[in-house]
Amino acid sequence: MYPVTTIDRVHPAGIRGALCYALAVKTLAFLSLLLISPRMLAETAQWVLSADAWARPRDGQSVARMSPLPEVMSSWSENDGRRLLIRYPGGEEGLLWAHELRSWLVALGVPLDDQELVAGSHQADRIELELTR
Repeated sequence: MYPVTTIDRVHPAGIRGALCYALAVKTLAFLSLLLISPRMLAETAQWVLSADAWARPRDGQSVARMSPLPEVMSSWSENDGRRLLIRYPGGEEGLLWAHELRSWLVALGVPLDDQELVAGSHQADRIELELTR
């Protein structure tokens, strides 16, 4: 007979049972991760707001309907804990555009804490919007 150890007291099947249990838990965790699609793990949704669309006269209704803002708002509201990254063209004009858009987004219900301004969109005539974790 062998001496009674802590693991024997914790798990009635002893060391072998505890090892089998640990292996089963690890296997189940691994299989669960396989079921989660890679898209869900690293999902970032992206949209583009063109300077042409923004150049039109704006009021609350037109901004709320301006493409792609309805889709952005819908995606943001469906995903708790997501931040809205606003990547704007550099320079003073781009910064003014980003701040005006940011103000409209606050008016539409996106808190400032959920928004982040980043200079350097890939093209000077657009703002890139991205939902990130």
